[in-house]
This record gives sequence, C-alpha cells and structure tokens, in this order.
Amino acid sequence: MIALSQQSSYSQVLQDLGADFNDFIKTGINLSSDFIKFDKSTQLNFAGSALLIGAGYSLDNNVKNFSQKNLSRFNDGLFSIDKVYGNGYTLAGIGGLYGYGLLFKDKEIRKIGLQTIEAVGYAGTITSVIKSLAGRSRPYNDEGKARFRPIDFNAGHTSFPSGHSTVSFAVSTVLANNTDNTYLKVFYYSASTLVACARIYHNDHWFSDVIAGSLIGHFVGEYVSNPAILNKTDNHSVSLGFSLTGIDLSLTF
Repeated sequence: MIALSQQSSYSQVLQDLGADFNDFIKTGINLSSDFIKFDKSTQLNFAGSALLIGAGYSLDNNVKNFSQKNLSRFNDGLFSIDKVYGNGYTLAGIGGLYGYGLLFKDKEIRKIGLQTIEAVGYAGTITSVIKSLAGRSRPYNDEGKARFRPIDFNAGHTSFPSGHSTVSFAVSTVLANNTDNTYLKVFYYSASTLVACARIYHNDHWFSDVIAGSLIGHFVGEYVSNPAILNKTDNHSVSLGFSLTGIDLSLTF
C-alpha cells in the first residue's frame, strides 16, 4: 500500500511538472506573438520605454559621477543588496519556491513560483540577447557611455541592459501582483529599485542600462502574471507529459 501511494504521488508530481512546462511554453509563444502583433498598447509601452531610456542616456555621466562621489561605508552596506538579489541566489530562490509548491501540493506557491520562473526566463533571455547585440562598454572600463561594440560577448562589453535589474524587477513585479498587501508591494519594488541603484553605485552599469533592464523585467513580469494572459487560448500548443515510464511530447499548430 505504501509503495502504491508513493508511486501515485510521484505520478502526480510528474503530471503537474508536465502541465507547468506546457504553461511555460504557451506563455512564451503568447509573449512572442503579442509582441510581433505590436498593437497600440505595445506601441505605447515601447515608445514610453524608449523615451525613458533616452532620458537616462542623457544623464548617464551625471549619475555616474554623482554615485562615485558618494562612496561611503553606509552606502557600501546599503547597496550590497545586488549580491543577494538579482543574481544566482535569486534564481535558486525562485527554483526552491516552485519546488516547494510542487512537492507539497501548495497550488498558490507553485503558481507564483512558475510565474517567477517564466518572468525571469523570458525577460532574462531578452536582456541577454540585447546585451550581446549592443556590446556596450561598462562604466568601469572608462571608455565613455557611447562606446558600443555590436555582437560582443565579453563581460566588460555587455553593459546594456542591466541583467540584475531585469531579474529583480521581473521577480518583484510577479510577487507584487500576487498580493493585495500595499506594504509588501512597496517592499518588493523598493528592493528591486535598490538593486538597480546598486549596479550604478558599483560602477557596473550606466543609468540607462538599469532603466532598460528594469523596464524589461517589469513588463515581462506584468505579462506572465496577468490573469487575462493566463486564460488566453490560441491555435497552437506544445504538450509535454511526464510519466514513470517515459516522456510524451506532442505539438499542435
């Protein structure tokens, strides 16, 4: 009886894992499809983002100089947040969050975990592609804000956009959208804003880098946690099923 119960439990976990993988793929397809359509809402978001990034670019040198003139022990501690948020620790955290919800059958935690994985996965991919295409030199290289080397994979030339800002805002947006507590919303967004500021303080990014990364993370986080998107249907799907005897994959277009 115990063996049968364990087998049934494992089977349910595999089924849930397959369903979540399907949701991950479906969200990615819908995200790409909606962006390609470039409807009025997307156009407005794109235009607004371009204006903000442009404004940030005009202030890049000023913000850099200000941050480097205000180095202090207190600020060192305050802006050490990027060592724990927006990096590999964050990825481990959201993986653990999802794993907890999956294994202990907590549907709400599992949903939030999946949404954060989707947000970071897709926002991170967008940022990584742009980073390599832009090839922008980081502030610490002292090559100026206008130094770009397109198609460059060197870490010192992948400044735009900020990956830490992307990840932290993607996670904070999903978490904020899954709570009605105003104080928690403020806490989540404050944490990601501190991460963005920390990247400038540590001379790893320009002001416009963190604006771009923050916007990418926020918009993708909004998308994956939007109820209208979660219930969206389309004419194509990817279905992956896990079982104790194998993996079944089907594609429908």
